[in-house]
Amino acid sequence: MNKELIDQIRKIVEQVLEEHASTDSQAADEKQLLAIFGATHLELDEPIQQLQTCIQNGWKITIILSDLATKVLNLEPIHAAFGEENVLQENSLTEIPTFVDTYQQIVLPVFSHPMAAKLALGLMDTPATYLVYEALSRGKTVIAVSDSLKRDKASQQINAIQVEYVNVLSELGVQLVPMIQIAESVNNRTSDSSTSLDGSLISASTISNLDANVRELLYGKQTIITPLAREQAKKRGIKLIPKR
Repeated sequence: MNKELIDQIRKIVEQVLEEHASTDSQAADEKQLLAIFGATHLELDEPIQQLQTCIQNGWKITIILSDLATKVLNLEPIHAAFGEENVLQENSLTEIPTFVDTYQQIVLPVFSHPMAAKLALGLMDTPATYLVYEALSRGKTVIAVSDSLKRDKASQQINAIQVEYVNVLSELGVQLVPMIQIAESVNNRTSDSSTSLDGSLISASTISNLDANVRELLYGKQTIITPLAREQAKKRGIKLIPKR
């Protein structure tokens, strides 16, 4: 094989590699958001409007409907807002780990009591709950709307259980926000940043509760960092930096 032919082959290979690199870069830069709708008695106008604001801010959104949501919700506004091709039913999902890899953030626009309880108890008996739990275990951002959790005025005993569930979810890394702050919360986590803590202890839950865009955590000289916190920080790509 002569030198001229070798050079031609090399140029072709380099061109193909550059094209693949460009495609991968574009895919990485694309803002992917997954919204999971559960069953709810709340009106859907506000969450749909919030998600449409995310679309206007450059997010590509896929909707997943829980099995019960398909039986309870009026799906016409969801299909009209996002397109039927972008609305999936949870029982049709396959390769759930691929979903976790693809989407940067997951939003639960109508976070129901049953899903809150299942996540808090680690019950992954549906594709939707398994997907959310898997995302949390990988340090992904999960934003859940708190409106439905605060709506019902149940007995004191049930309210106490609900508070316990919310505390567990916070430990897992779920960020609870009001419905009107969905778009703001999503967009606030698109750029890397650093944060600072002055407490005496940094635990794994401290790391889990940091915003998803945090990439550097500054801490005081006397601060104790637990081994699990270091492991969680490494898993999420967060640098632990002592203050000078």
